Amino acid sequence: MLDSATLSILPELIRRRISKPEDRRVACAAHRALAPEFAYGRHRGPAPRFAHQAAVLISLIPIAHSEWTIPLTLRPTQMADHGGQVSLPGGRSESGETVWRTACREFGEELGCTTEYLQPVGQLKPVYVYASRHRVTPIVGVSSLRPSFRPNPDEVAELILMPLRDLIADESITVGIMRKGSIEYEAPGFRVGEHFVWGATAMILAELRTTIREIIAEQQQEPWMT
Repeated sequence: MLDSATLSILPELIRRRISKPEDRRVACAAHRALAPEFAYGRHRGPAPRFAHQAAVLISLIPIAHSEWTIPLTLRPTQMADHGGQVSLPGGRSESGETVWRTACREFGEELGCTTEYLQPVGQLKPVYVYASRHRVTPIVGVSSLRPSFRPNPDEVAELILMPLRDLIADESITVGIMRKGSIEYEAPGFRVGEHFVWGATAMILAELRTTIREIIAEQQQEPWMT
């Protein structure tokens, strides 16, 4: 589905696509499709004035032969917010921080690695995470090298590497049965090994997935000209 030529220039193609304001339709459709059954549109905002500002980093990490992988984290079950769930590295912004700075700081703190090789690609549509009252700005970044990860056990129970090819595969989206107390409900998401990615993280990844799949469709119709 992804040829080597497209893979090598993929971060630049993503940057060009998500910089277009008119392509917010991609985000809206992706968020609706991956919202849990009882979300009632609350993820799509607008966020209330009292919401905390936060950022997460979708980092494209290079692996062999121009392939890319995205680091995800399994939160420890004892964490107050979203314990036991799979998330993108990120957290609440500090006073005066840009969203890029927040995303990089949290990425480095959670995964115990340098962020000097990371470069920003662009921003996706913010998501209001009503359960923890955060307005989360997703940042797409690209690394020129594969970092040496040493996850912080206080914040990360397990580092999960999601191959980009798995994210954009035709069969990547599935539906899980979630439980909250005695209530069962359906939530669409992604399987990564034994883990299920759902909620705001799945909605954010769905926007990137749709963006890349549209890029691929265009490349197949009109080959990339250098």
